[in-house]
Amino acid sequence: MSLNSRVTLQTNLSKLLILKGLSFAWFPIPTIMLFYGSHGLSIEQSIFLKTVLSLSIFLLEIPSGYIADQWGRKFCLVSGSGIWVISWLIYCTQETFSWFIVAEGLTGVAGSLISGADIALTYDTLLQLGRTQEYRQFEGKLVAIAGISEAICGLIGALVAQYNLVYPFYLQTVCLIFYCFLATQLIEPKDEALELSQDPQNLWSIVKNALIINASIRWFILLSGTFSVATFLMVWLSQTYLSNYNVPTAWFGVVWVGFHGGMSCASLSANNLEQTFGLKKSLVLLIILLASSYLFLGIIDQVWGILFVAVIYCVRGWITPILNEAINKLVPSVTRATVFSIKSFVFRLGFAIIGTASGWLADQQSLNLSLIIIGIIFLIFSLFCWQNLIKLKAI
Repeated sequence: MSLNSRVTLQTNLSKLLILKGLSFAWFPIPTIMLFYGSHGLSIEQSIFLKTVLSLSIFLLEIPSGYIADQWGRKFCLVSGSGIWVISWLIYCTQETFSWFIVAEGLTGVAGSLISGADIALTYDTLLQLGRTQEYRQFEGKLVAIAGISEAICGLIGALVAQYNLVYPFYLQTVCLIFYCFLATQLIEPKDEALELSQDPQNLWSIVKNALIINASIRWFILLSGTFSVATFLMVWLSQTYLSNYNVPTAWFGVVWVGFHGGMSCASLSANNLEQTFGLKKSLVLLIILLASSYLFLGIIDQVWGILFVAVIYCVRGWITPILNEAINKLVPSVTRATVFSIKSFVFRLGFAIIGTASGWLADQQSLNLSLIIIGIIFLIFSLFCWQNLIKLKAI
């Protein structure tokens, strides 16, 4: 690779950091339920919109990763962000439930196109530059920026919404327009070292290899999905937990910033964690931290139990760079985006099952019992995945 080409490709890294921050500039999230209510939507209709979003992402997750591998990761990032702009413009200009359904469906399409493509582009950029040893540290920066952006933009969105509930949507639309423009400036890594000269595989063969044939990839994907379900579920359960202990609503924003601040700091130290303990010990340490946090949350009947919520957010920051790097090392470039879309698919399927069951249990019995059972399930299944990875000598 010539010096000019190398310098040009290196600009991808700074652009990807900015793109991550823009993609998590979720100004409307803290007040989106109020926005729906102001347009006459019931709680049932509001939740249905998120169901449309989830189904849209779920159905297109794996095909979109395949498109990224065949047509280019840059193509998916540009087209995905362009569709995302359209969906948010609908929220800015329309006021009916039917239009909001269209917006959520388009948002799902956009999210599925971007998911996997950004990770693949990041790793392949470092691969072509000969800097894959820096991936875990770089992924930590990406997670940190996502957490900081989500926290700060959520606070700003809540403040702006006091004047008009649609203003946060305008702010995010501007960010997404900038995202789309910046994505067009990315350089698609192309080199024989990236194995792009291989004959393209069909979608089913990639899925079969990731989930059936290659046992190491399968167990890493299942372990990653388990961590993702447990950490993402706490995003929603923590709000109920705080409400149960009468934490003032005004403090929710402050706590939100604290959680994401902890997650960001943890992600930046993920590289040091694995270098200190090694992959095998790091994974079992995070498994124990996450499972015990759920158990203590269910057992401790005090508001200070919120500290264990903070621990779960930290685990979320540590585990993402570690597992993403482990999977990247096992996957060829020609199928990288597809495999990471499969990983996201497994997460969303698991969340649909566990999330629904935990919510039902919390309503029928108690939140505390639900937390304890989730902690036990997570501990058993994650240790099972971890043990299989040891047997395969993958960790």
